[in-house]
Amino acid sequence: MKKLIFCVVIPVVVIGLIGTGFVNWCWKNRDTVETRRQARKTVAKELREMPDEGVLPYLKDLRDKKSLHAWFVPGPDGQECPCRFWTLRAALQTRVPYDVIGQQTANMIIRFAGNDKERKTDIPRLKELIAFSETLLPLCSNDGAISLTERRLDAFFLIGDYDRAINLLESGKITSRTPAWCKGTAAKLRAHKAMDAKDHKEAIKQLQGFIDFMLSDEQKDFEDCDPTSGIFYSREWVVARNYMRCFNMATEMKDAAKAAEFKELAKKNFAIALKKAKDDQKSLPVLKEEAKSVGL
Repeated sequence: MKKLIFCVVIPVVVIGLIGTGFVNWCWKNRDTVETRRQARKTVAKELREMPDEGVLPYLKDLRDKKSLHAWFVPGPDGQECPCRFWTLRAALQTRVPYDVIGQQTANMIIRFAGNDKERKTDIPRLKELIAFSETLLPLCSNDGAISLTERRLDAFFLIGDYDRAINLLESGKITSRTPAWCKGTAAKLRAHKAMDAKDHKEAIKQLQGFIDFMLSDEQKDFEDCDPTSGIFYSREWVVARNYMRCFNMATEMKDAAKAAEFKELAKKNFAIALKKAKDDQKSLPVLKEEAKSVGL
């Protein structure tokens, strides 16, 4: 009797306990819509409260963290063995979905972009996030990759890596944007690159290409919110800013006629922008301050 208990009952009890624990563990680590929603909330909260130096290690840990999901399926050859045994197969699956990690990486790019006042652009950390996002992109879904790619474009611009930004625009990977948008944005980046090189003639040429795109029918409903400041920019405000860049460069080139022309065009667009922003109490003071440069 004792031998029976030792050889049969105890192993059955032990196996039962192990099985129960395993089932409970799988249930806790199940992958459902609700667990993904909770994961998004948890990760977002922890990142918001995290010091800057902890962000990248945390994101890397999320990317690398695995949980075991198991289920019973027939044998590898699709056949059941004579004793009708079933084979335990296991698959590795991320505890936090990669798209969630991608979205939080995009949010951290915005966080370290700065806002010119309380927080300066953190170039070293943006470079780290760019490198990290390269390893994350292949793991994201198509929609997740598109969202993260757009933030990578912003990061390239912020760190002054115009060549990589232009290459990205011309690669066809910004699938959420039209070819005209990619071409117009590439012109803007070429202008910044030329301005850094003090090539005013090339910068003005590229800015005019960007302005032509902004004034096209495709951009007639354009309005952009700066995520770091909450300020909304109408297309006329964007156009006026860029005409003022052209004005400043034409002035440096001692081309008085062109400078006067650019200033008048800037004034015209600032006037329209002021009308559009008349009820925006956050954006209007900033816009008014800029419009003083053309006498408005």
